[in-house]
Amino acid sequence: MRIHSILLLLLIAPIALFAQEDFSSTFRKINQEVKQHTQAYHHLEQATQRIGHRLTGSANGAKAEELAFSLLKSYGFRVKYQSFEAQSWERRSLALTVGSNADNTRAIKAVSLAHSPVSAQLSAALIDVGNGLDTDYASLGERVKGKMALVYLGVLPGSAKGTSNLHRSEKTALAVKHGAVGVIFINTVEGGVLLTGTASVDGKLIAVPALCIGLEDGWELKKRLVNENLVANVDMQNFSSLIKARNIIATWPGSTLPNEKIVVGAHLDSWDLATGAIDNGIGSFSVIDMARTFARLQLKTRRNIEFVLFMGEEQGLLGSKAYVE
Repeated sequence: MRIHSILLLLLIAPIALFAQEDFSSTFRKINQEVKQHTQAYHHLEQATQRIGHRLTGSANGAKAEELAFSLLKSYGFRVKYQSFEAQSWERRSLALTVGSNADNTRAIKAVSLAHSPVSAQLSAALIDVGNGLDTDYASLGERVKGKMALVYLGVLPGSAKGTSNLHRSEKTALAVKHGAVGVIFINTVEGGVLLTGTASVDGKLIAVPALCIGLEDGWELKKRLVNENLVANVDMQNFSSLIKARNIIATWPGSTLPNEKIVVGAHLDSWDLATGAIDNGIGSFSVIDMARTFARLQLKTRRNIEFVLFMGEEQGLLGSKAYVE
């Protein structure tokens, strides 16, 4: 938990810069406490094994909110829920087949990206749009209209020097702008790994289905498209509805500047195809353990410190926006 200690040092360092105070002894106490008594990994393990994924709006998401609340409460913090309403999205079923005729059409493993339509059944010619950037569409012109865009999630090897990448949501928006009826993203990771995440810029449903396939399947399709006309068939079902979710806010009161605050936060939610241990379980439970360390050492601060666990990050920074508002 060396990063954990560094984060705590960064939290108090600005005060030291202005006050010319020596915080070395405080940091030594923090460092020793974290090394000897950190509970971050234990609670991360508890969350991943007993709860699993932490999809916003799901029963698991609510369990994660309650776990974070109870932990912070047990450390003696003043804790509250901040409720907000959001458009939830959950994947249901997806079938993808690609081929040039009935004899060589095959099923390809794929995963729907949020916030694809709740229902989509279509058959469209597949077109290789490279990196899915403006320059790629400029070279293809009107040929993209009415077709399913095949787009690499990263920057393809051999791309022009200095090519900047875009987020998948921005690439999806470009595909829609240029008339594509759907987007198939090729993941950048070997071994058939599929990416889960949103293809929406604003956390609202997008107009066309967006899905991800593995790197190896993607390379095969790109090679075939050089000499073949391929058709992609998509049958997708998802679910979306308004739900209520909760940020968890724990306050450590300041001594002399109670109207000012420092916010330390991480997003507690995750997608549903894994436990979200890295994205962002480790960040969330590090923040909770930072709060535990503050309480254990009874650290004194001039400003209020708010330790915030945000929900809805994966679906468009929804919890953060609610907090700011």
